[in-house]
Amino acid sequence: MPNPGHKKRKTRHSGRNFRMTRKEPGATMLALADTGLLRLVDELLLSVLDFVTSLGDLRNFAATCTRLQGLAEPYIWRSLLVTSGTYARDVAIALDKRDERVDFIQELSIRYKDTDKEGIEDLNHWITLMSKLRHLTLESPCPNNSEWGRGEIFDGWSRIDYSNLMASAVFTREGLPVAFPMLQSCR
Repeated sequence: MPNPGHKKRKTRHSGRNFRMTRKEPGATMLALADTGLLRLVDELLLSVLDFVTSLGDLRNFAATCTRLQGLAEPYIWRSLLVTSGTYARDVAIALDKRDERVDFIQELSIRYKDTDKEGIEDLNHWITLMSKLRHLTLESPCPNNSEWGRGEIFDGWSRIDYSNLMASAVFTREGLPVAFPMLQSCR
């Protein structure tokens, strides 16, 4: 019989087939270790994470085990810079795998060139769900940029749905709170 306090994980399928390459540890493996770094309590580990500035080091820390992943992910996802559609798709897939990552994002900058635009639109849904977002920067290609001086054709539209984004920040949506309740700056 399921535990009434147990939260059921939502499952969404992106159309891709993923194969589990490692088994998740059981509940007995998540206890404090007898020696080493994992013997420290979470508060001390979080104090250590406050001093880690390299995103690569944070990713390595998170890849160590499930416990450290849970502690490091808020630091990894705190600030995102999206510069291509390929990276935007990767971010959307990662957010789809673990919904709580959306709440970790406090700063989002989207700056892409017209040549890297395919996939940027995958973030439209996720941007409105970022309830802890404080700083938002959206830069779309425009004809005033130097890249248009070579006679390239400008299609005149952005991959980010600005009108829906701003409407969701003002009008309530059925079953969802108003977007950007903590937003401090938008450029």
